[in-house]
Amino acid sequence: MVTPLPCQSFLSRTPVLLTGSSMTVRLLQHSSTRRLLALAVVLLAACGQKIPIVLAPLPDRPWTVLPGDEVKVRVYREPELSGQYVVNGKGEVFIPGLGRIAAAGMTADSLSARITSGYTKRIIDAIVDVGLIRSLPVLGQVHSPGVYEAEPTMSVQQIVAKAGGARGRSLQTPTILLQKGRDGTRYSLAADLRLDRVALDEGDAILVMDPSFLERWGPGLQTMNLFGGTISIILSILLLSRR
Repeated sequence: MVTPLPCQSFLSRTPVLLTGSSMTVRLLQHSSTRRLLALAVVLLAACGQKIPIVLAPLPDRPWTVLPGDEVKVRVYREPELSGQYVVNGKGEVFIPGLGRIAAAGMTADSLSARITSGYTKRIIDAIVDVGLIRSLPVLGQVHSPGVYEAEPTMSVQQIVAKAGGARGRSLQTPTILLQKGRDGTRYSLAADLRLDRVALDEGDAILVMDPSFLERWGPGLQTMNLFGGTISIILSILLLSRR
């Protein structure tokens, strides 16, 4: 899976020239202008091609507790100690009988061990099962974009189904991506991949793209991008030649 790299403006590669009352910089005689125009043609030709960005491998690490997660605790033979508890903004979760626990960054297994250890003082042979529930945005070409509860045991296809499934008339398999909230990096996801194999962080989202949408609108978006780059180059040359 590749995505097109937007063409950079000619201005981003042109040094800024400053003029002041004590010094005037004269730039671009007719020969220089012709050279710039030739360079502009080369840049436009380069921009007209799609430069692919290969999607990086998906990080392989387990879920860890994040603020806003729900911790689902089940204590066998102790229903009054079982329930679901929300992790606050400080990464703490209140567990009955134990008080507040700093849970942020812990896996479900390590949090289960921590809770089990705390209950051994009052429960003989305490057996504790801990699960995580996370709010995960599902966006793009789906019937009902929104935020849905996700659990590690679910598959990518199941969380997409919560949003009504992929929307589009294409007979091709929809493209499902994990978009990282930190830097916008996108990773390709298989539909049958379990979410516990997806390294989810705060601000991440599932993005569903219909290949037919890219087929219909991709060339138009490319033309608009190329047109914008052309205008930027022409204006750059005109402004510099008049200094």
